[in-house]
Amino acid sequence: MRLRRRYVPLMVLLGAAAAVLPAIASSEALPVEAVNEGIYYHHWSNSAQTVAPGETVKFSNPGTTPHGLKFTGGTAGVVPSCVGIPAAATTETGETNWHAQCTFSAAGTYTFICTVHPNEMKGTVTVSAGGTTTTTTTTTPTGTTPTTPPEPSSGPPLLGPPTIHASQHGGAVKGALDISKFGTGDRLEVDVFAKGASLAKAGHTTRVRIGRLVRSSAPAGKLSFSVKLSAKARLALKRRGRLALTVKVLLTPSYGEPTTFTRSVVQHP
Repeated sequence: MRLRRRYVPLMVLLGAAAAVLPAIASSEALPVEAVNEGIYYHHWSNSAQTVAPGETVKFSNPGTTPHGLKFTGGTAGVVPSCVGIPAAATTETGETNWHAQCTFSAAGTYTFICTVHPNEMKGTVTVSAGGTTTTTTTTTPTGTTPTTPPEPSSGPPLLGPPTIHASQHGGAVKGALDISKFGTGDRLEVDVFAKGASLAKAGHTTRVRIGRLVRSSAPAGKLSFSVKLSAKARLALKRRGRLALTVKVLLTPSYGEPTTFTRSVVQHP
């Protein structure tokens, strides 16, 4: 009996150490990864984290959709030390299939964006002065029903790309949009361009706008549009039998960056 009593405290200490080890392992920073939901909605996974000074966070874009990485704020202009970010991933064109890691040496809050989708893909890394590392994860208690995640406060203004047929007939260019709730109230502008050489005998290399439609506030849902060509363009179309046109669709919100789509159309009489 005495021998058993002597080993009881040791067994208790070992059990406590085993319980602490998972907690220490779970304090490591989670990797930040670019995620695509459909064609028009993108976000960072694990976009809000807290790390200790000197900790490293991994960033990646493992998919085929171009994304980039740029730090837009920090402590007194201090930026993390990063390796593995391709040059294209620092520009608006972005890059596919890249992996990088950034080390945060100074305490403070660092904000980052995707250079391709700066309004949708934002995140923060907080470097705690106390030297502790925490990550936020969501768990579902056993025996309870998962709650529905809140809807995003912002998203793509369109539910899909504009429908504009590449070959059309007549004196107007037609198309359709499916505007999401996030695009409701945006200013809609549809411009049609042709090369100057197509409209006159003299050579002109610049593009000339030959049609325009503007709506100050676009409604949500299906929206058809028809942009009438100018009289000069209709005359050139009749004379030549076809015109190569460029259609530019621009949705501009009251704040934030505009969304632009460009399509090529061949117009026939």
